[in-house]
Amino acid sequence: MQRRRFSLACLGALAIVSIMLVPSATAVAVTSTYDVAVGQFLAGAPAESMRFFPSTIDVHQGDVLHFTSDSFHTATLLPVGAGPVEWFDANATGDAPYALLQRDKDDGARAYVFSTPVALPTDPTCGGPSQPICSFDGTSVLNSGIPLAGPMEMSVSVDVAPGNTIYVVCLIHGAMMRMGVHVVKASRPASDPAALAAGNAAAIAQDTDSAAALDAKFSSMYTSHETATGTVWDAWAGVENRYVTLYGMYPKKLKIARGDTVQWHFDQLNYEIHTVTFPMDTAKAVADNSFFPVCDTGAGADSPPDLPGPPFCSDPSQLELQLDNRFVAPHGDGSFAGTDYQNSGVRGGVSPIGDANYDLSFGYRSGDTPFQYICLIHEFMRGRIVVR
Repeated sequence: MQRRRFSLACLGALAIVSIMLVPSATAVAVTSTYDVAVGQFLAGAPAESMRFFPSTIDVHQGDVLHFTSDSFHTATLLPVGAGPVEWFDANATGDAPYALLQRDKDDGARAYVFSTPVALPTDPTCGGPSQPICSFDGTSVLNSGIPLAGPMEMSVSVDVAPGNTIYVVCLIHGAMMRMGVHVVKASRPASDPAALAAGNAAAIAQDTDSAAALDAKFSSMYTSHETATGTVWDAWAGVENRYVTLYGMYPKKLKIARGDTVQWHFDQLNYEIHTVTFPMDTAKAVADNSFFPVCDTGAGADSPPDLPGPPFCSDPSQLELQLDNRFVAPHGDGSFAGTDYQNSGVRGGVSPIGDANYDLSFGYRSGDTPFQYICLIHEFMRGRIVVR
C-alpha cells in the first residue's frame, strides 16, 4: 500500500530538529513486553483497519508496550485521567498544538501548515530501535511522531501507578482510533499474550470481510437524482465504517452527460481526510509542493532551514511544515472546464474545514480521454469522469 512520503529535505530537517528538542527519559525495570500494532493493511481491498491491536490491555507497572506500524500513524499516550474525546476537543482541534492542519496566519488567508507537535516525537532519544526505552509516568503527553522513513516503532515503559487507566491515540486519525491501557495491581494478572493474539486475529478477519463488502458495494454504486438544475451523481472520496477505511474513489469511473453535476460525499469519514482535485497534473504539482520544512521568523518570507546540520533555524520552535496554499482550502468556482484547478479542499472528520459534500459541475465534454482527479493526501486514490 502506497502512502504519503515527505521530501528528502524534510526527512533530514526533522531528524536534525528532533535531536535538539528534549533530553532523554529512559526507563528502568522491565517486567513484560507486549507488541502493539497500530493499524493494519487488509488483504483483498485497498483498505486499512483503523485499530490498535489490541484495543485494550491490562499491564503491570513497568511493563513495556512496543508500538509498531507500517502506515501513517502515531502512538500517542495521553496523561492519566484524560479521556480521548475530551482531550482531542481541547488539544487537537482549531489552532491547538496537536491539530493536524493549522492556519499559518502570518502567510495569508489560505496558508496552512502541518502540525510539528504531531510530526515530531516528544522525545527523539528514546523508544526507537537501538535506543533506551521511553518512560511514561502519566503526567504529560508522550508522542511517537509520524514515521518519516520506514516503519513507526516506539517502546514505552508504563510507569503509571496501579489502579489507573490511560489511553493511547493516533493523532492523525482522531479520538476514535484509540487503545485503553489498564494498569492493574501486582496481585492481579496482566493480559495473556495468547488471548490478545487470538483477539487481534479475530478483529483482522472481521475487518477484512467488512472491507471486501464495502469495496464491492461502492464500486458498483451508480446513483443519481434530479434537481431543478439537472442531474446530480453520487460519488465518494474514500469510504469508512466503524473500524475500516477504504482508500479509493468510488465509483472509480463515472459516465455523465454534459451539464451534469457530481456530488462527492465526505460525511461518513471518521478517520481519514481526503480531497477531490482536478486536473491530475496540477494536483500532483500541488502535492509535490507541500510538506516542506521552513523557518518562520515572523519577519518577511519564510526561509528554508539550514541543512544538513545545525544551526537548524535559530530557534527550533520556528520550524513549520508548509503546505501549498492550494492544498487545504477549497479552490475553484465549482464548474470544471477541463484544465482549470478545482479542489474540494481537505474534508473529513478531523479536517479543519469540515465534512460537507462537494459539488462540481461539468460543462465541457471530456473527449477520448476522461477527466482524471486525485486526492492530494493519498495520490494513489484516483478517479475518472467521462463527460459525453
